[in-house]
Amino acid sequence: MTEQVLPGVLIEVRPEALIVPGSITVGNVGVVGTAGKGPVGSPQLLGSYSDALQRFGAYDRWVDGASGELTLTRALEQAFKFGATTVWAVRVADANAGAASVDLDSAGGPCVTIRAKSPGTWGNDLTVSVSTADTNAVVREEEVAAATLTLAHTAVVQSAVNRIVVRPGGGGADRVPGVLYDAAAADVGPTQVSIDTAGGVLTFGTAPAAGDTVLATYTVEKTAARKVTVKLGVAVEESYSIVSGDDLIADLAAGSALVEGVALANPTELPDEVAATPLGGGANGAAGADYQSGLDALLEVDAHIVVAGGQDASFGDDLAAHAALASGDENKRERIAVVGTALQSDRDQFVQSASGHSLNSDRLILVGPGIRAADRSQQPPATVTLPGAYTAAAVAGLLASLPAHVSLTNKVLAVDGLEHDLTNAQLKQLVLSRILAVENRQGFRLVRGITTSTNTAWTQITTRRIVDYAKYGVRSAATPYIGLLNNERVRGALRATINSFLNGMVLDEMLVSYDLTVYASRDDEIRGIARVDLVLRPTFSIDFIKVTMFLE
Repeated sequence: MTEQVLPGVLIEVRPEALIVPGSITVGNVGVVGTAGKGPVGSPQLLGSYSDALQRFGAYDRWVDGASGELTLTRALEQAFKFGATTVWAVRVADANAGAASVDLDSAGGPCVTIRAKSPGTWGNDLTVSVSTADTNAVVREEEVAAATLTLAHTAVVQSAVNRIVVRPGGGGADRVPGVLYDAAAADVGPTQVSIDTAGGVLTFGTAPAAGDTVLATYTVEKTAARKVTVKLGVAVEESYSIVSGDDLIADLAAGSALVEGVALANPTELPDEVAATPLGGGANGAAGADYQSGLDALLEVDAHIVVAGGQDASFGDDLAAHAALASGDENKRERIAVVGTALQSDRDQFVQSASGHSLNSDRLILVGPGIRAADRSQQPPATVTLPGAYTAAAVAGLLASLPAHVSLTNKVLAVDGLEHDLTNAQLKQLVLSRILAVENRQGFRLVRGITTSTNTAWTQITTRRIVDYAKYGVRSAATPYIGLLNNERVRGALRATINSFLNGMVLDEMLVSYDLTVYASRDDEIRGIARVDLVLRPTFSIDFIKVTMFLE
């Protein structure tokens, strides 16, 4: 756009010459698992383990990994402990998952169901009570019947909260008349409305036209109300002053973090008083949880390292397929999956079983053996042996904390212990079987940072992550150019922007060098295509050092 600075002096700023690459990361973790609380099938962004506990609740007591134990929060504990900072978590469940609930009655019979906000056994710890109200109740935006122009509830209290709105049926601005109380019709001005505090009748100075909607927000005397109290344990409590089941449902929808209301046969009536009553019927639905649905939900978010809580190598092919799908041209979310080995009581059987896997993907890491960790569902916490699935979560957290070009090889994993302390021969067998093994050597260390790929070009995890980082960066650099002119000048600016990003990767020692070409044929120009060709030369880590000694 050309602008005049002074008479006869023009300046033109071409914004494509100012475009710089945006900041990117390949360190977001995605975790799928079962939980006793929280929404099902919806990715939740977490920034800490305390966030995880608040959203999904604590895990249950560990038994043997095959007794329906909850997996999500336990995996999140390991991921956050070892370095994850940004995590997308998805709770999965089967059809048996249910929200705890209890029915409240009124004079006419069933009035309203109080139901936990999410399925799970957490809701069974909720209680609800109905007692005499100790504060006035506020009814919000009640639609007043046009035929009667009478509020549904009487004993109206004068309050600054009270408000009557007339919404024109034909559209246009709402009309908000001034509010009077118990005024004679002759004393109500054309821009006013009077409320009969005893009977709830509305008297307008200018009557609403046919088709108009009248909405009333008003305060009701506490003697005509009830107090509903919802508690979770002894620390969390919510209280509502209500005048009907419908009013309770509306208040819960507007302000409750614990429960929701569902109308039964008599929602217009006032619920009967009742002592603290527990909700019941909450079920986690963990036994047959659909992990694939959780992985599908992760396709919608930027998670770069994915773990399936509690799942062992038998789920590895599903994780590899998910990572490949997420990283394809349709989703463009470059992704690596981490899975663990299964528990085995005998060390030799463990090595034989783990080494016999058939997993083969440059986007899948297989980790073993399992780890020893504190089970904080017990007081005092007990030390338990967890399968490799939780080693995988710990490795995912550690990997997320490292730049793309820093290898896991020889990194310390500060766990409490290992499922098995392996010999050098057994560790060698695991590494040759493309397993990222953990050894007990001056602490607990990762032997070699490798994927399960049989293609030696993709053996090192760093190679996969460096290339993924480059792909993210090039997309980030190129996206602002979509929609601009497809000519030499703009393509030159595009090349400069991408070159700036790739040169940064060289300076950060992610790449040794690269070749970059940005071009378009005349046919490409007509079709709106600019082509980018890249040749990347990643930096490789030192996996082992050979020492030759001459003694004299």
